[in-house]
Order: sequence, then structure tokens, then C-alpha cells
Amino acid sequence: MPSLVLAKTIENVILKNYGEYINLFEEFQSEFLIGLNRTYQGLENGHLVLYFAKKTHHTILRKKDYDLDFNLSFDRFWENQTHMENEPTTIIDISKNVFLPKETTRRKISELISQKVLNRKLKIIEWFPSEKYKKSYNEAMVKEITQIAKLVKYVSEKINLNVPHDDIEREFKNKFSFYWFHYLDAQLQYLKLWKKHFNDLEIILIALQVSILVASKVKKGDVSHAAIFSNDTKIISDIYSSDSVNVSVSSISEITGIPRATCIRKLNAMIELKILKKDNNTKRFFLSPGGFAKNIKFKQTTKEVVEIFSKFYFLCIKNLSAKPSY
Repeated sequence: MPSLVLAKTIENVILKNYGEYINLFEEFQSEFLIGLNRTYQGLENGHLVLYFAKKTHHTILRKKDYDLDFNLSFDRFWENQTHMENEPTTIIDISKNVFLPKETTRRKISELISQKVLNRKLKIIEWFPSEKYKKSYNEAMVKEITQIAKLVKYVSEKINLNVPHDDIEREFKNKFSFYWFHYLDAQLQYLKLWKKHFNDLEIILIALQVSILVASKVKKGDVSHAAIFSNDTKIISDIYSSDSVNVSVSSISEITGIPRATCIRKLNAMIELKILKKDNNTKRFFLSPGGFAKNIKFKQTTKEVVEIFSKFYFLCIKNLSAKPSY
């Protein structure tokens, strides 16, 4: 079957089982973004690290062009990173890629250099973290590989290809830079997409916390993407009832690591966008059915997210299904 057809097949399967899928995906994505926010003292800093990490994996992958036996594994990653040759880059190029103003990009890079995550040598800015950082990064990455393997396994089962979870993890670790280059590319596309929608990365993370509650209400049923975004009044009432799908400022701040005052400002911005409503008695926030279920742009963006990650899942499944043991 042609690759584009199979990738589309995966996309359609996810959209059909959307309620079930987003319970897995949004929990993972929330943890991923929270980790970026806490580790790098801000999501914009984390976004920059993802950009440099992707460049690092791309440079490592180039070695494969000259040596088919080149080791791309997780165990060899930092050694490979140490010996790679980085190309000069400019603040303007970086700012265009991460959709930040030039001066903001310059300031954020300086912060990451101070954190000993990035390093600057003349015109070369590179991801060259400290040994302490590498240790914590490895620990976090082992957990992340496990979580992404769960998503790939879920998708593989939905298309009747049962690949063992351990085999998926082993494949990721054996060809780490290959898979992580494509995975980081998907994450960067995800951030680009939502940044266009909200123009604010922190709003993305806050919106995820409310969306996770919505997902928890549909995970047991066979609820499609179309149903969640339908105009059916019963579905809207069942999914978006304010008594169970609501959050407080304190819980959002505690979970995400975003300061309380910032959370209040971002939540109020989401009210202005008609995504959220506020109960003035309880001071809690909940999704506005009219602002979410009937929002055509929001519906389209969530479909595009599925398309982005379906391509990544396809890449993984194609390589895994090609192996004799499967």
C-alpha cells in the first residue's frame, strides 16, 4: 500500500476513535510541555531547545550517508553529539523557525546559555549541555520513549498490527537519532500550529488541562472527532457540562508550573476568545461549548494535529512492520 494511503488510514482511524485516542495523547502532551516549561524555565526556552535538539539529530543522521553502520543508538547519542560539526546560524534564522521576535530569541538564547544548555562559539550556537543536564535528560528520555511507544502500540493495534511494546522501545533506542529527529519535527509542527492559533505557548498548555477533562468524559465511548465537534445538543451537554469539566486557577498553576498571576491573565484571554467561561460564584473555569465544539478553526487545527502525528506513527509502524520478527 502506498505510504500516503497508509498514513491517511492511520489518520482516519485516529479521527474515528478520537475520544479514546486523546486520552492517551493529551495526557502525554501535557506532561511533555510541563517538562519543557519546568526544565527550561519557560515554554519559549523549551521550544528553542527542541529546535536545537532536532538540528543535532539531523547532523548525526548525516553521518549515516557516509557510513551505513554508523551507530544512531540512544546509548551513543551524547558521544555522537560531542563529535558532530555544527554549521553557523543566525538569530534571524532561528527566530523564523521558532516564531519568536528576533530580540526575544536573542534574550532566550542568552538565558539557555546561562543555564548551560546551549553554547555559543563565534557564530555557532549549539545544544551543548552540561554533564549534570545530560544525566537528567537521559532519565527523562527513558520515560518519554516509554510513553511514545504506548501511543505507537495503540495506533498499531487499531490497524490490526500488534507490535509488542518492548520491541517498539528497543527500536527507538537502537535508532534513536532517526526516530527522534522525526518525533521532534512533529512536536515543532504541533507548536507552530497552535502558536498560529493562540500566538501564545502558555495558553496551549493551559488549554490542554481543560481539554484533558473533556477527554476523560469521552474515553469510554466510541466518540469520533466529528462527534466531539458536532452541533448535537445532547453530545454537547454530555461532554461540556460545567459541573464536571472545570478547573481552578490554583490547580492549573500547580500542575503546569505557570505562576498564578500569569494563569489568571491567560485564562481571561481564553474567555475573550470565547473558549472558556467562568463561574463567578465558584471562580472556576470551564470550556464553552459554543467556543470549542462549534469553532471551525479549532476543529481544523485539531485535525491537523492528528495529521502531523499520524505521519510520525506511520514512519514508526512502517519500519517496525518491516522487521522479520513481526
